[in-house]
Amino acid sequence: MFRSVPLVLVNIQAAEENISKVTAILTRLRIMHLINLVETPLGKLGYMGELERGLLERYQKVGEEVDRWAAALDIPPQVVDIPSDLDPAKDIFSLEEMAEEIRGQADPLLSRFQEVKEQLTVRRQYQKNLEYLLPAGLAPGDLAGLKFAYLAPGWTPTENLPRLEQALEHLHHAIIPVIQVENRTLIVLAGLAADRDILEGALKGAFFEHLELPPGAAGAIDDLLAEVKGQIKDLEGALAEMESRRADLRERLGPALVRLRNRIDLTRTLLRARVLFGKVDRSYLISGWIPAHLVEELKGALAQELEERVEVEVLSPEAVPGARGGILKIPILFNNPYLLRPFERLTTAYGTPSYREVEPTAFLAVTFLVMFGLMFGDVGQGAVLFGLGYLIFRRFFRYTDYGVILMECGVASMIFGVLYGSVFGVEGLFPPLWFAPLKNINYFLKMALIFGLASISLGVILGFINAVRLGQSRLPAAGLLAALIYWIMAGLGLRYLLTGAWQWDFWVTVGAAAATLGMGAFYIFLRLRRPPAPESPGAGRGLLLLEGAIEVVDSTVRYVANTISYIRIAAFALAHAGLFIAVFSLAETLGRMGGGGVAYWLTVALGNVVIIVLEGLVVSIQIVRLEYYEFLSKFFHGGGEPFKPLERGA
Repeated sequence: MFRSVPLVLVNIQAAEENISKVTAILTRLRIMHLINLVETPLGKLGYMGELERGLLERYQKVGEEVDRWAAALDIPPQVVDIPSDLDPAKDIFSLEEMAEEIRGQADPLLSRFQEVKEQLTVRRQYQKNLEYLLPAGLAPGDLAGLKFAYLAPGWTPTENLPRLEQALEHLHHAIIPVIQVENRTLIVLAGLAADRDILEGALKGAFFEHLELPPGAAGAIDDLLAEVKGQIKDLEGALAEMESRRADLRERLGPALVRLRNRIDLTRTLLRARVLFGKVDRSYLISGWIPAHLVEELKGALAQELEERVEVEVLSPEAVPGARGGILKIPILFNNPYLLRPFERLTTAYGTPSYREVEPTAFLAVTFLVMFGLMFGDVGQGAVLFGLGYLIFRRFFRYTDYGVILMECGVASMIFGVLYGSVFGVEGLFPPLWFAPLKNINYFLKMALIFGLASISLGVILGFINAVRLGQSRLPAAGLLAALIYWIMAGLGLRYLLTGAWQWDFWVTVGAAAATLGMGAFYIFLRLRRPPAPESPGAGRGLLLLEGAIEVVDSTVRYVANTISYIRIAAFALAHAGLFIAVFSLAETLGRMGGGGVAYWLTVALGNVVIIVLEGLVVSIQIVRLEYYEFLSKFFHGGGEPFKPLERGA
């Protein structure tokens, strides 16, 4: 959980005739993150990738046609067994022949079917427009035959009608409203033909949309409407007949299209992957990272399909020269429990951890939820958040992660609501298990500072752990000294916050002085032993000490400033409670003004909705700011690469 899934580098060597089977196995298992062999030392040994652009374009063209036919016949994507006998260079000819045969059967019917559907859509829109225009009593043929008058029926936003009247007030005109639908009004604008350009410019400024009518329409609108309805009936009959033929075509071509689509899909995956494969003569080398616990599964699958016709080499990251030197990036595969997994989105929004770093998602998730509960503690509002999160989780699958986060924030809010004794802002229903924020402001400020101290200290400690994991030869001396000074100051501050004692007794003075002098001497020793930087080889010892002192002071000041920044936890929690006071005051005022209990409780309900939306959003933004700029910045280096397995369509 606190580090990514352990990975190993696997090299697979296979003959050219077996490479399709190996790729099919890797695609089916979805466990290997391929690396580009050309960028590794193996590229210098002659292993080069293949970019068969022309062949890939041919597969792309056939694949697009197959996808179009499948969509037109309502054939959904289906996963079938992956064939292992792929030979891209040979298969393309048979696939193109199959596509040509299907094209002859499918294209005439599907093209005509689409054409009839479009004609039917247009005729139905004509019918609707004519029915809208019916109350005006206009003959569409007369509109086109006018020589001295300009008539234009169409839609305009209702709110733009005064603007249109104002723009045309200096012209002879008439605006005739016919019908209003929602926020649009159907009008007929009448004016002089000589003013056509000015009239059309004014209509454009009012976002006018001309009413579409049948081209060449003549006669009374009743007769034209009857003619359009007859056309619609004929088209519906033709469409029903073609729908039956389309169903027969789906039955005949469906299985072939499914097989064809899957074969093309996998072959395109193989061709794209070959760019990363290495090839010498008729031998291929595939190299990539896989989770260490899945090595045996991969070996078993390869042995079952290819027996002894493939060689597999497994290397730990420490044994890979490029990985040791940082030239070859090891991808990161997150390893978090289900309830923490959605917070990986927040982690990756800040950056992708490198392989050896402490994986921060668990720390980020816990501190996020604690801070949300501290700032937004209320049993009722927490229950509402939980319900909204559950609704998103069950109904909107694209946003499942956000639903889980919202549910967890709701639980955190309810827990702290019990600790604060607050239900929809109502206090006194039960005694708080901890304290009431507005009645214990000083205490809350102290708790916020203590939480900030704990967060900053955790970040600093994780930074030192990362320094060791990333293989730094020595810990950053300035950072270590700044951290120790910060902790001495924090200890004295905690002593004051918890006991109120600020006086310097003998042992406190001796301890602080001894620790500071010892750390200072140790730092000077380390600083003087460090060789000068390459860019300043002539720097003297005095300059080195001055640079180090500035670095220590800067780090210490930043630690203190970051800790004080956590006071915003108390500030926004108090603002949350203050908004409840404002809502209840407004509700009481409206109730006394004659609204009674209905106005009171309606105001309370609407006020809670506003607080949940507004305060919930503001609190979330502030928490993300604290996480990114105060906490993660202390230890998170980033620069990693996400694990992307070879899979179908990749």
